[in-house]
Amino acid sequence: MPYLATVNFTGMRTEISNQTIIMGMRPCVDLLTEIVGNDEFDNRSGTDDSTKNHMIQLIENCDRTRRLITRNPNELDIKSVVDYDIPLEASLSPIAMDNVQMASRPKLQLPWRFDGSDPNIPTWDTLRFRNGLGGVLYGHTSNILVQYTRLESARKTWMITVADSLRMHSLMQSFRDICDKLLGHDNQVDIAQPLATDEPSNSPLPNRITETAVEYGSSLQNKSN
Repeated sequence: MPYLATVNFTGMRTEISNQTIIMGMRPCVDLLTEIVGNDEFDNRSGTDDSTKNHMIQLIENCDRTRRLITRNPNELDIKSVVDYDIPLEASLSPIAMDNVQMASRPKLQLPWRFDGSDPNIPTWDTLRFRNGLGGVLYGHTSNILVQYTRLESARKTWMITVADSLRMHSLMQSFRDICDKLLGHDNQVDIAQPLATDEPSNSPLPNRITETAVEYGSSLQNKSN
């Protein structure tokens, strides 16, 4: 039975007919879990180059699988529409299923839970990415998964159309752009002060009002307690 996906997965169709879309979603789920488990996103100054390269490698794997499940019977030169970062090898050519009529099949429930009940796929209201970049990437990956299930091709039994494939490629390419422009050593910033929530409970916090509420700009503003 279908269930309701929640929070950042809201709008996901959890029961679809297309087995190959589930194949396309698998590396995206891997990407999701890698983001959650990466402690570089707990660092407010940014990430190192190894994290940047790792995220790019993972999204490229998602893109390879997307190409694999694209039905392209007219052998349209998709490279004329999109400039791929990954060379198209024979092993990455779409699966051929045009020689015989495929039988219809019942809908399949997704093999993952996107309602917060799976500890490996948490909803983002239970996460805390201190540098914010992890949250951006997690939300973007969540959207890729949601949009996979909302394609018109999800109602097919097998493969996705070229147009739907390009829609998914656009989302994956924007993830890659985020990695290029926001992750890595060159994008690190200097953070000098700890967050209030990082301080011991008995440590006084600077610039905080502890007793009397003070109106901004009043003579009490700079009065020491």
